[in-house]
Amino acid sequence: MRLSVRTFFESSGYIEVDTPILVVSPGTETYLRYFETAWFDHRQKPIRRYLRSSPEIHMKQLLSESLPKIFQIAPCFRNYGEFSDWHHPEFALLEWYESNLSFENFMQQTEDFLQYSANFMETHLDHCGIDSSFCKKKISLHRLTVSDAFHEFVGISLEDGDPSLAAKAVDKGILSVRPGDDFETAFFKILLECVEPNIARIGPTILYDYPPSQAALSLVRHGVAKRCEVYIGRIEISNGFEELADPEENKARYFASMEQRRSLGFEIPDLDPHFIDALGKQFPPSCGQALGLDRWLAIICNLPQVGPLIPFRDHFEP
Repeated sequence: MRLSVRTFFESSGYIEVDTPILVVSPGTETYLRYFETAWFDHRQKPIRRYLRSSPEIHMKQLLSESLPKIFQIAPCFRNYGEFSDWHHPEFALLEWYESNLSFENFMQQTEDFLQYSANFMETHLDHCGIDSSFCKKKISLHRLTVSDAFHEFVGISLEDGDPSLAAKAVDKGILSVRPGDDFETAFFKILLECVEPNIARIGPTILYDYPPSQAALSLVRHGVAKRCEVYIGRIEISNGFEELADPEENKARYFASMEQRRSLGFEIPDLDPHFIDALGKQFPPSCGQALGLDRWLAIICNLPQVGPLIPFRDHFEP
């Protein structure tokens, strides 16, 4: 699988990079939990550090240094309950960025990579006696906006921040939603209960144009966050952005996310100042994708979970 990644991206002029695993800021997501540790300096003073949850922050710094096409196969780490059929505390994340690439072409590039890597793996799986039937299929991603998905599968016109979303969902008989749920809680419950099962029914899908409240570090344009997620069946395998470049808006979103984390009692990493400095230099218009390589390989191999692909996975079991 790693050879297919390198062949695909290097043939398109990408440079493979490495970025730090032990970091000041492991990520900016509200709900992810991190592995916290410490580095002790020569005075034995502990300095807080984390294992990265993604190489995003450092790869964006490389974009600002005139590296227009970069990719990385990155060991990443997420804590607290990340142990199930499709989750593991340590996992391989394929992340790539390209400057001056349109969001539309970026989504097509993601589809092209999935098709290429599946085709590449077919012969290797046959040689190893592994079921390669998935690789024989043509991968054509249905494209569906989040708003259209809510309208088609739920019968709700989605409005960002709508305080009555929970009530509308209850009226539609969506069992997981409670009348007192806030917008974000109701939004994700509807995704899980109604949208994802229907996506699995129609086939591989790229869900895109999210409500601005779900932008993370993606650009908001024409009232939607330019964010996309690829689903194979009910498994989400990637999360991509047309990247937000403005340093002040990045800082504002970071602090808003950290305030939510504080209210939840989660760890609060420091903001990496080098990240903001890089955005203030010559950060180009760009798109970036983070793809769970273990998940994608498990799907290609027709496995029901990532476990068989994780070396020494039993070391994490209680």
